[in-house]
Amino acid sequence: MEPFESDGLFWLPESEEEKVAGRISFTASDGVKLALIGGFSDTSSFANLDSAIQFPIIHGVAGKRYLTLQGCARSSYRLEFPGTLREEYRAEFLFAGHSLLSSENEKFTEVTVRFNNLWNWTNRSIVSHNYSFDTDSHKLTTATITLTPHETEEHEIEGGEIALLSTWKMPGNRQNIGFEQDFSLRLTYDDPVDFSYIRTDVAALQDLISATSDSACLPTDISLWVTDDSDEGNGKERLNVYGQQSAQSTAKKSKSVDFLLHLSDIGGLPAVARWLNFLRSRRIILGLALSSRYRGMYVENKFFNAVSAAETLHRMEFSNSVLPKAEYKKFRDLLVSHVPEEHQKWLKDQLAFSNEPRLRGRIKELAEFCELPLVLNCDADQWAKAVTNTRNRMVHHDEKKGPRASNSQFYWMAESLQLLVLLCLSKFCAFQDGYLEKVKEDEAVKLLAERVQKILEPGQPGA
Repeated sequence: MEPFESDGLFWLPESEEEKVAGRISFTASDGVKLALIGGFSDTSSFANLDSAIQFPIIHGVAGKRYLTLQGCARSSYRLEFPGTLREEYRAEFLFAGHSLLSSENEKFTEVTVRFNNLWNWTNRSIVSHNYSFDTDSHKLTTATITLTPHETEEHEIEGGEIALLSTWKMPGNRQNIGFEQDFSLRLTYDDPVDFSYIRTDVAALQDLISATSDSACLPTDISLWVTDDSDEGNGKERLNVYGQQSAQSTAKKSKSVDFLLHLSDIGGLPAVARWLNFLRSRRIILGLALSSRYRGMYVENKFFNAVSAAETLHRMEFSNSVLPKAEYKKFRDLLVSHVPEEHQKWLKDQLAFSNEPRLRGRIKELAEFCELPLVLNCDADQWAKAVTNTRNRMVHHDEKKGPRASNSQFYWMAESLQLLVLLCLSKFCAFQDGYLEKVKEDEAVKLLAERVQKILEPGQPGA
């Protein structure tokens, strides 16, 4: 998302006649800021100035566009003597286009999004080169550059359609001619949906590219389409969306990104559709697993979040009972009946969750399900034991159980857990045959396997 700054007029939806001059600015790292020469606060009392001020929507016009600021909170103010009130607001999102949104619950029919790593992830080019040389002098005689745009690919998703679009342009001038090529993903909905629903879908697509590469993926452009039913309208209108991106500082600045799996390796657009359908109700899993990819953190937090992601995935997709519930209830009631009556409630409370699988069992079942031992060349139970011991010694601080893991061990165990989550999701989303072999042959995964095998050696913390 390109940064911008522009002067304009701003107002509250219910007070359109009371416009206030100000400056709107946006950067991906700082988000949307509005600095007003004046303000929306009641200045009749100083007590009003000290209170927290929030508005669901602020409208404006600047840079030849109508602006809708959503989720606005006053960040600072000052009252000058002599002078005027000045207020600054932060907004969660900014919608810019040729119309204003009348409600924070506005619904949309379509979204198109571009990501910084999408073109590399598709691993396709619409440009081909051909060179001709003189047979005698071997000098270049002709150089031909051909641009052949890809046909739009489409596939059905639950409640709509996803499409992969090829885009290109020719920047520069007659002396410096070049091509810029890119891809975008378009989601079209059968019924209008609100922006929070769209954010979940965009995040799932972003996470797919981030999870299959070594760098945080960022949206560089999000365009929404809202239905225009007016007599003068053309059926739908486009709005550009701007919002703060916490991952901006951790994303690779260079264009060199290594991919564990490309689009073609997972099965193309149909696999993307399956991923989107599956992750819509499971956003928390990747929110935990990829948190360290999007934001810098201590290795202990990276490890703990990765463990939580794996445990959450197991709870959502696998059995949460060791014994059948009816059989366990009988067994529990039998145990409780054999203690004095005054202790029965206490014992029953203690046994409330005793039929749930332990962390080690959950991790082992996930590893066997996604064939992680084949990829890392390790024993599933031994690896699950190391994960569990590392987690327990970090949480319980019991020195008698053994030494705490080192930062390096936290890091590599977290990396193996993140790979576990990706491989499980890959299987649930039915990535095409061969993806597991490609993951195993990746150089970064080979290094991970070496580090994990060393951690599992006898005498190491957690082993």
